[in-house]
Amino acid sequence: KSQPNYLYMVPFALPALWLQAFFKNRTVLTIYIISLLPLLMFTHSGYVLFVMFLVGGFVAIYTFKFFSRGWMQFITAMFTFLAMLLVFFGFRLIDAVSGSVGVAVTYLFIGSVLMVLGYQMVYLFEKLFNLVSNSRLSELGDTSNPLLRELESKAPGTFQHSLQVMTMADKVARSIGANALLIRAGALYHDIGKMNNPQCFIENESMTRPEESEGYHSSLTPKQSARDIIAHVNDGFEIAGRYKLPDIIKDFILTHHGTGRTTYFLNKYLNEGGDPEDISEFSYPGMKPSSKEQILLMLCDSVEAASRTLKDTSAEGFSKLVEGIVAAKMKEGQFDDADISLKELTIVKQTLKSYLAQLYHERVEFPKRKAVSAR
Repeated sequence: KSQPNYLYMVPFALPALWLQAFFKNRTVLTIYIISLLPLLMFTHSGYVLFVMFLVGGFVAIYTFKFFSRGWMQFITAMFTFLAMLLVFFGFRLIDAVSGSVGVAVTYLFIGSVLMVLGYQMVYLFEKLFNLVSNSRLSELGDTSNPLLRELESKAPGTFQHSLQVMTMADKVARSIGANALLIRAGALYHDIGKMNNPQCFIENESMTRPEESEGYHSSLTPKQSARDIIAHVNDGFEIAGRYKLPDIIKDFILTHHGTGRTTYFLNKYLNEGGDPEDISEFSYPGMKPSSKEQILLMLCDSVEAASRTLKDTSAEGFSKLVEGIVAAKMKEGQFDDADISLKELTIVKQTLKSYLAQLYHERVEFPKRKAVSAR
């Protein structure tokens, strides 16, 4: 059987960090424990190594969530080193391990540092296998990056809408165990196509002259308005390609309206005597959502936009709004290709209603101070 001393410097926790970059912790922990089992069978004092690397790996996985950027990864390495060192000295006290303490401590330290250095391979895996790590998603979720700064400058209303959708989607995703990091990034970029023609969208219109209440669309036909509105999907996809956003983010751009229609302008067209058989120009050219995260973003996008016109801010009003939007999307068949259960959908609806209630709760009106009469 192999001697354990040299094994002390092997960064066994590194594969766990690689897996954590792409998968959920539950999957990572299971695979990590299985990967350590050979230590019990093929090494001298294997149970010592197994326990030591098991504890060190768990500490690495947990602390990496908080110290994953740049030099802070070395903080993760230090916590991992200290955890393994504690286990080592625990076994040393009961004479379960022998040999030079100095050598063992040095090897454990080297292994912890190698764990951080080896983590950089994640970026190579992203390129080779077209994957997107959690670290990359965190970077995309940083609102100080150039593309989001450009969105804020050109379409400030859309940027604020995206922030609201991101916050709402994050809460909804966590309620059913969906990927919150992914949906946060998707929410921030789903409407970047509006930068090309910001005044086409009501949230960006200047309201300095109330008499121009219809703004951009006042001189356009319903078909022209629908065409300009719909264009933001393809525009967003083109911008995403130019900025080299991952495909998984581009998919949010294509699916946040699915294959739905620009209902406002379609109804206006039909009310003005338009041909019901000639409505193809009112349909979005995207694709139906294929994941839970894409469905959640579609719902949050619609709920956030519709809630801005909501006059009834009672529990019944929120319930009617959410139930109506979900029912409409289901009737359109937008959920046909995605893996989401009715139970999860019920939780999503309840979470959305609760979020709206918190967002629009009434505030206490501050009493005005009475004027004190001069004597």
